[in-house]
Amino acid sequence: MAVAIGVAVTLAGCGEPAAPSGGTGGSGGTSGTGTAKSAPATFTGPSRKPDVTVVSATVSRGKVEIAQNGVNAQGRVKVRRGATVRITVTTDEADEFHLHGYDRTLKLSPGRPGTLDVVADKTGVFEAELHHSGARVFELQVS
Repeated sequence: MAVAIGVAVTLAGCGEPAAPSGGTGGSGGTSGTGTAKSAPATFTGPSRKPDVTVVSATVSRGKVEIAQNGVNAQGRVKVRRGATVRITVTTDEADEFHLHGYDRTLKLSPGRPGTLDVVADKTGVFEAELHHSGARVFELQVS
């Protein structure tokens, strides 16, 4: 019985200081508690980094293939307002890429990728096209 009481007192003694030391700043318990408290700050930090959506478009013989963040997309790229959109376009003919609504253009040479970064700060649906061929590359939906 004395052993059981001794174990209970020892366990209770170990458990009690951990709670107050987080609030009082004791050197032993603070690092464990401080790490737990700083974990949300670490988690919150990366979410403040700007969103970057990578759009790749290839136009060959009039056929357009697009991918959003490495996944095949079906004509419409959806992003959140404030996101950075990195658009890379490769064509088999000289042309000019134009993103309507943002009035951004990109001169393209055959077989050489061109890249355009845009901050999606306007909401709506905006057409992206090639000016000379008239090919619609994709629609950018910002919400």
